[in-house]
Amino acid sequence: MSWLYKFLLDVVEKTDICKKCHCGTCGAREFRATLISKLKIYNKIPNITKLSKINEKKRFIAPVYFDLEKDIQRKIVNEISDELRKLTDDLISRLEELRRDFPVLRCLFVEFENSSDYLYSLLVGTPAGIYLKDMIEHHKSRSL
Repeated sequence: MSWLYKFLLDVVEKTDICKKCHCGTCGAREFRATLISKLKIYNKIPNITKLSKINEKKRFIAPVYFDLEKDIQRKIVNEISDELRKLTDDLISRLEELRRDFPVLRCLFVEFENSSDYLYSLLVGTPAGIYLKDMIEHHKSRSL
């Protein structure tokens, strides 16, 4: 089982961490920044000690993906795609069943929305790729 699935499952089970994409109150910053902090590339991010911030609960709230340079964003997408390819249909279904109101996998994909086509190209043929493709098509159908 991948670290990403364990992380997402942990987030789903916590009631005190926001998983709402584009939350108008907190921006789901704890979820978004903690996700970035779990990646191998995290310690290779230039000036990471200056960029990192934690809240009163000792949870990361910065940096988030959009705070980072484009080349770092690309490396993050590459790394996260490796983990997403490990998700099976059953694991994705389990995450969805546990949190139907604000699906955590949807929030993860929204974090990388500026690279969704590239991320999809790395996930083609996988359950996570199918999930992302459905999100992309839904978004395109609503913006017509």
